[in-house]
Parts: sequence; structure tokens; C-alpha cells
Amino acid sequence: MTSATGLAAPVDVGEVRITVGRPIRLALLVGGDVANLAAARRVALASCADTVLAMRGADRTTLIERASALRDARADVVLLVAGVGADELAEAIRLAYGEAAHPVVLVSGPDRGRARLMGALAALSAEAAPPAASSYGRDALVARLRALRRPTGDAILRDESVEAAARALAVATSRAVVIVDTGSETTTLAFSAADGSSFAASAHVGVGANADRVVARAGIDRVRRWIPRAVDTPALLDRVFNRARRPEAPPGSALTLALEMAIARESIAHVLAECERAGIDLAPVRLATTIVCCGVPAAWPRPQQCVLAVLDALAPETLLVIARDSDDALLRAVGQGQRTAGDVSALLRPVAIVATLSPRRPQKITVSDASGPVQAEVSRGALTLIPTTGAVELRAAGTTKATADTLELGVVLDARGRPLALPPRDAERIPALSRWTTALGVLPEAGAS
Repeated sequence: MTSATGLAAPVDVGEVRITVGRPIRLALLVGGDVANLAAARRVALASCADTVLAMRGADRTTLIERASALRDARADVVLLVAGVGADELAEAIRLAYGEAAHPVVLVSGPDRGRARLMGALAALSAEAAPPAASSYGRDALVARLRALRRPTGDAILRDESVEAAARALAVATSRAVVIVDTGSETTTLAFSAADGSSFAASAHVGVGANADRVVARAGIDRVRRWIPRAVDTPALLDRVFNRARRPEAPPGSALTLALEMAIARESIAHVLAECERAGIDLAPVRLATTIVCCGVPAAWPRPQQCVLAVLDALAPETLLVIARDSDDALLRAVGQGQRTAGDVSALLRPVAIVATLSPRRPQKITVSDASGPVQAEVSRGALTLIPTTGAVELRAAGTTKATADTLELGVVLDARGRPLALPPRDAERIPALSRWTTALGVLPEAGAS
């Protein structure tokens, strides 16, 4: 059974300074097998560092080529992971920087292997760190990188706050929680389960100042595929770069809002893809029973806008509650560190119960609220919204499936299938997107320019 908390009176969370911090260019030089590289990538993701170079000791490159690649990467931090081939990588670091100004060098690994590398890099004042593959080593490296990003000692990094909020909510609700935070400059995905397992991943992509980076990584066609109308590529590129130049400007039309939603989807997709490259299992994310939307999507004019963007990007596979934190009250409360689990949970604004269905034949769903029961028949491929008032109960095949005290929007029945697939041709894709946006009432004027 899935439940959501009711809307609560605003809680005074005080003034807490939350910042995205400064970007860090991180070079990964990894000895040993591919598992070490995956562990190093997880460190980069958890600390919101930009990986500008990934090099393994087993790569068939010369010492000169490795040193040149390091210089060209212009890294702020070099992470050297001990293992087979790490000695040659240490030589490349020495050759690349010599006596000149050099980045921060972190050496990670077991005591014996790390000590040998530290001796080779003594002239560069390398810093020792525990093995990146261990949980305590990863936490230590993430803390060091976050310290380098933090502008002042008392500032709280936004990705750090999102991760802490996910853990607090998992404790408060005893459920698996996913927080998706998409801002102007960064996107963070944080997962935490009731058993204490958790991870966080962040990247410098977003819907405002870094919107152009989304296009650079994903390609304009992947952004365009989410627009529910025909739009030519040059015009769309111009709109994307306008978002990057004027990140704080509110969406002035339905098309601009649709573009912002498309960029948010691809920002989340980029983080998910990086998680897979780092060997992170995403199955628990898609089975989480609570998703909280933060950042720009949480502040969009209509709650169904963040619901559709999150459903499309994450493609959850279970019954869940989607909530939003439209004014960062949740993040500030956790950052203050003086709130109980109950206070943190009460700051959420539950938006919708979502039932992900895969019916082979039409399936009957009963939704009861303050107005009485409503029965809906769901066919494969459909996306349906049932508005509700007051306490909500959802039943399928006579069994209680989900309840909520109250919801901003109502119950969303998503029978589009998993994995979610968009038709490649505009003639089929645009009508499908239009049906979905119309079914949820997402855009104020479909087709407005």
C-alpha cells in the first residue's frame, strides 16, 4: 500500500544558504580493472564533478600521450586510483605538471599501494584517500570534492542537501524515496531506501544556464522529440540558447514551457545514463514508492507539468506518490539540521498517486474520494487523470492499492508501457505527445507559439 502525507501548514525553516557551488573539472586516472573505473565515476557523480578525462592503466597509450591528455583536460582535480598500471599513470602526472602550477592530486587505494604512489608524487603534494570502491572511501572523496566546490565554509551545496533530504524522507516514511532536482545549472537524482541503502548522482546540466550543455550532450533531436508540435531545428536551437542566455526568464508561451519540460527530461536522462556507466543499478529507482520533484519543475504553474516530466524521464514501474517542493522548504529544513523526520515529511506537497499499468485487456480501476467512488476502464497505451478532492483510495480488482490524505491533482493512470517508447516519425510522435498533454491538461494552449 502506498500513502502520502496530507498538506500541512507552512513550517518556519529559517534562512539557510543553499548554493550549487563552483564546478570542478575532474580527471580520473585508474589502475586495475573496470570496477575501479566504475567506482571512480560514482565518486564524480556523487560530488557533482565534471569528468573531463577518464584514463585506465590498461589503456594502450604512451607516456607522452597520457601526459598530453592530462594537460589538455585542464583538470582542477586529478584522482589517481591505485591498481595495476597506476605507477605508469603517476609518471604521466609527474610529466604533465612537473614544477608548474598543478591541480589538486588525490591518491586513492589500500595503504600499501597508496603509499608507493604518494612517494612518486611527493613533489606535487598529493593527498591520500581511502579506496574509492569502499563506501567509507567514496564518502571521504565526495566530502573532499564538495569542500573544493563550496564557496564558503557555512554554505550548503544543493546536491548535498538533496541527498540529505532523500535520507530524511526515507526514515520519516519508511519507504523508498527518489528526489529529482532539476535547476538552472545542475540536475541531481537522490535515492534512499528504508533499509539505509542510498546513492546520489549530479551533473552540470539544467533547464536554464546549462540548457545548452543538455543539447551538446544529448543532441537537439532528443530534445525536439518531446515537443508536442512541429518545430524546425534552427528555431529550436535558437530557443535553447536563449534559455541559456536568460536563465531566469519565466516561460512566456506554451512552446517555451514545452521546451523547458523537454530539457528537464533530457537533463534527468543524462544523469540516469551516467549512473548506468558507473554501474549503478537503477531498478530500485523505478520501484520507489515516493518521488519528490524539486527545483524548476516543482515551480511550474501546473502540478501536472512536473508529474508528466518525471513520469517520462524516470519511467517508474509501480504504484507511487509524486510530491513537489516548490519553494525549497524541504531542502532548507534539512540543511538547517534541526527538524524531526515528521517535520520534514510534513513539508511535502503531494501532487498525485500514479498507477503504472500494463493491461493486456481493458482493466477497471476504482478511485474513491470525498465525492464518492469513480470507476475508470484503462486500456493499454492510455494516460488518464482522475481529479480528486479530500482523502483518496485507489482499488484494482477489489484490493486496496493506494491511499492518500489529499492530493493537489488526483490519480494518474499510466498504461503507456515500459520502457516508454516514442514513435520516431513526427506524424506518429506529435499526436501521441498531444494526447498525453491533453489528457493531463499540461499546456494552457496546445500549439501556442
